[in-house]
Amino acid sequence: MARQAEKGVRVEKGGPAAEGAPEPYDKLVERLERVVGDLESGGLPLEQSIEKFAEGMRLAREAGRRLDEAEQRVEQLVKDASGDETEVTFEPGAGKGQGDGGR
Repeated sequence: MARQAEKGVRVEKGGPAAEGAPEPYDKLVERLERVVGDLESGGLPLEQSIEKFAEGMRLAREAGRRLDEAEQRVEQLVKDASGDETEVTFEPGAGKGQGDGGR
């Protein structure tokens, strides 16, 4: 039986999150694909469909959050005043609200 984990993502008992480790991104995507397949099959009763939809939304939000975190860890190449590319480590929060969509 599934249980509610931190950050609103459902995990199976005994899964990685039950041991304190976050579920790998690839596993989140696999679970999301299974949920979508279940919903697309059309064979679920209404209540189960609603539960699956809610689970899918939680998984999609968590996967998106993980992608955002990964993006923040990637070093960005920027051009300095002379036009040369310089490697700059991403600093979380830097540049927020400056036309970058909050990223």
